[in-house]
Amino acid sequence: MRRSPGSLVPGLCPSAVPLRGVRTGGAASAAVTAMYAPAASVAYTPPGTFTPEEVFERALAHGDEHVIKLTDTALDLGDEPALAAALRSMDLSFPLR
Repeated sequence: MRRSPGSLVPGLCPSAVPLRGVRTGGAASAAVTAMYAPAASVAYTPPGTFTPEEVFERALAHGDEHVIKLTDTALDLGDEPALAAALRSMDLSFPLR
């Protein structure tokens, strides 16, 4: 006899499984965000005189793959706050090179 996934656990229908997962994922995400959130926000620092190419070169020299991915996305956006966020990510993480 073939059973649906929800019938294996009494009272749990298949459509409730994804909803329960979303709720659990949301709760876990909120917990991690709260745990690592800074006590106070950091003041915005403009990227200064760095060109987008220089920011990307710094990210490559830094070596962290997340910094490189964030910087690549910042270059796609091309605005000053995005470049400032890329530079800030380099300050917050340990260089790999």
